[in-house]
Amino acid sequence: MFAHCKQPGDQNQLADTTSTLIHQFILRLPGEDSLLPNQITNDVAFKRFVAAKLPRIPVPKVYLYSATHEADTSFIVEEYIDCPTLSSTWMSLSISQKENVAQRLATMTVDLAEVRFDQIGGLDPTDFSLAPTVEGCKLFKGRGKFHHKECYPIGPYKSTKEYVLNSYDREIYYYSHASDEDIDAGFFSEVTVPDFVKTLAEKRAALTEVNIIDEPFVLIHGDFHGRNILVKGDQIVAVIDWDFSGSYPLSETLTSGDIEVVEATSEELCEENDEWGLRIRQFIQREVVQRGWDPVHIDLLMGDGDREVARARVEMIPEYN
Repeated sequence: MFAHCKQPGDQNQLADTTSTLIHQFILRLPGEDSLLPNQITNDVAFKRFVAAKLPRIPVPKVYLYSATHEADTSFIVEEYIDCPTLSSTWMSLSISQKENVAQRLATMTVDLAEVRFDQIGGLDPTDFSLAPTVEGCKLFKGRGKFHHKECYPIGPYKSTKEYVLNSYDREIYYYSHASDEDIDAGFFSEVTVPDFVKTLAEKRAALTEVNIIDEPFVLIHGDFHGRNILVKGDQIVAVIDWDFSGSYPLSETLTSGDIEVVEATSEELCEENDEWGLRIRQFIQREVVQRGWDPVHIDLLMGDGDREVARARVEMIPEYN
């Protein structure tokens, strides 16, 4: 959801907190559909948090940022790293280089999964306190207009059950207030929007009686794929784009799919993702066993996740309810 602008040379100098001149940097500008100001603050917070708490995972240094409710006054100025993405170089690597990268991706995944929080949420960059979550399901098709606590609880959430119930609140509010232009009419050929709102309300009411067990809440990047990993050969130089990161149930770490090392634009590249996604999973399992993880937590990490949480993390449409 950000535009990336490289700003090189003496005409665009900055000074960081130590008054060191910075000649090259990235200016990141939010898109019009970004969740502001939270998408800016969340990205900054997790970069700074990871730099402080997980030094083995390299991230760009943030020099300056502005987080407002308007896209034209919000930005992030961060370190310029002159390296390509993993997805653009992966196919040129040797098998041994690919194995080195895959093992490193597995180690990073486990490192993130070992960071624990007491609630589901995003982060505040000022003190690393928990903040509203930043999720794609909160901005799809005009949903970002309603990302305010006056509309529905935007987080943080004290429990998984609270998170799930408030996700229904999000969708109920959206379908009750969104314009006809925003709502996808293609999903409503057999049911009206008001009737679907009633269905959502009934499902939410039923879930209030369901016991949804809390898993450990862990750090999840949200888009941990080759396009967001900068490399030099088989060395990972930086993990970028942390705006959708957050604290979520452990089983959500891998439930959105395997780590994709390339952009799947052909059958060959799809097969490459399948092969190496499986290998990375195997490396992850081996890593957690070596670290002495509880078997219950290993099963959560490697499993299919919680069905209700998975439903809560996407836009809700009639076919899914």
